[in-house]
Amino acid sequence: MPEFGRLLGGFVRWLLKGCKSSLKDEIEGNLEATWGVTYDTENYIIGLITSVIIIGTIVLIFFT
Repeated sequence: MPEFGRLLGGFVRWLLKGCKSSLKDEIEGNLEATWGVTYDTENYIIGLITSVIIIGTIVLIFFT
């Protein structure tokens, strides 16, 4: 599960940067960390937040 969070976070971060950076570097965490301990940790946190948003949206759409 942490690997999926890292991949999703790297993909979302790549999209937020306007697809101007290297997707491979974003996913593998080869870049400099800005607000977290490591780039992988930052990607994991972004991936968790994105997953919660997606699951929450699905629940709201189908169960309300």
